[in-house]
Amino acid sequence: MNELKTLTSFALLLFGSLCPSPEASAQGALDTYISSQMVTQHISGLAAVLVKDDAIVWYGNYGLANRDLSTPVTDSTIFMLASVSKTITATALMQLVEDGAVGLDDPVNHHIPFTVVKPNHPDSVITIKQRLAHTSSIQDNWDLMPYTVGDPTTPLGDFLFNYLDASGADYDPALNYNSFAPNSTYQYCNIAYALCGYVVEAVSGMPFNTYCNQNIFQPLCMDNTGWFLSEVDTTRVARPYTYAAGTYTDAGLYGYADYPDGMLHTTALSLAKFMYTHMNHGNFDGTQLLETATADLMVVPAVPDIDAAVGLCFHTYDDAYGTWWGHSGGDMGVSTNMDFDVATNTGMLILTNGEGNFWPIRNRIMIELDELINEHVADIACTIVLPVSTPELVRPAEVQVYPNPAEDHFSLPAGTCVGVVRITDMTGKLVLSQQCSSRIDVRQLDPGTYHVLIGNDRMERVSRLVKL
Repeated sequence: MNELKTLTSFALLLFGSLCPSPEASAQGALDTYISSQMVTQHISGLAAVLVKDDAIVWYGNYGLANRDLSTPVTDSTIFMLASVSKTITATALMQLVEDGAVGLDDPVNHHIPFTVVKPNHPDSVITIKQRLAHTSSIQDNWDLMPYTVGDPTTPLGDFLFNYLDASGADYDPALNYNSFAPNSTYQYCNIAYALCGYVVEAVSGMPFNTYCNQNIFQPLCMDNTGWFLSEVDTTRVARPYTYAAGTYTDAGLYGYADYPDGMLHTTALSLAKFMYTHMNHGNFDGTQLLETATADLMVVPAVPDIDAAVGLCFHTYDDAYGTWWGHSGGDMGVSTNMDFDVATNTGMLILTNGEGNFWPIRNRIMIELDELINEHVADIACTIVLPVSTPELVRPAEVQVYPNPAEDHFSLPAGTCVGVVRITDMTGKLVLSQQCSSRIDVRQLDPGTYHVLIGNDRMERVSRLVKL
């Protein structure tokens, strides 16, 4: 599948008139805000997609996927989703519920080859629904949930048997289970979702990752998607960055045995297809991934007497911009969010390879919503194709400058310096023009975000620069 070419309304501006349209001005202001927030929040790279009805109406790629190589975030950058992954796990399980292979009120022990019993409530039943709604009373014992370098080597079923079964090597009744009875209290639990994934594996008779490939990723045309690093091109995976004492640290590409609760890797555009499918009541481009009733059941309160904000995986909240159903995620060097408003048929996702607070960025995008959605960008379909109205488009961030952000100068990679360097502000106003050289002095520029254009008359290379 051809990846969607990186384009936002400012790109058309840069190669057309220097008189900005209202949409371009809004985009320029938004770019400046996002870039400055990324510096403040120490977010290395970010991809965001805004969906309205059946179309992508805005998207943006910002910052670096790999700081060591100065690799920019692009349409094909693969992000780890952290707990947003749970929405895929829940969808897989709900497919089996829909098929009649699993019942929401079934005891989990009916579907797995070992026994899960609440230690101090041995007569209670832990059901499928309880695990989806985080009321199972299973507890995360982080001492038994180690990270691995690369993909995990312990099979999912072995890990869960050792953790949950009384005869398991890692069984701890006090730390692996809460004291309260099942279906009495909400407590978020990763292990419960790993167990959801294992039920899919046990019932379907195929590894959980294989089931998802065949029944979710392929029907939704989710390219560049996989639970394991071995299933994706790791050169395109955004490196996860932590930040402390003024330094970004690459956490490395990692995994964990309980992978269905957070280890999915995909691109923003592929995830947008999945989000749209839930917005569209389970239908994607004519493919019914879930029946309408099943998809709708996931976005209503599942346990209203315990917590009315919890559905079957999806959580709801209200803000100034709507009533949203979705899920957020956070892991080492990763922070993500995906949510949608059923009433307005609007969806928004943000993926980052950092731990900083991206919510101000998300809220600013929502503030600019009316301006941003004035132009249709691309239909949601198996192949996302951007209508091209010009003979040739230039990709933002096609070449990287460094350092970026820059204080007094920036340099260009060897072999990229051809013709003229022109720098425009985010409204398209030319603020600097000079013959290309390997070192460009920008001390005269005010702090802010700019575009750097490199080349001859056609300006064939472009990058985004943050001036400190």
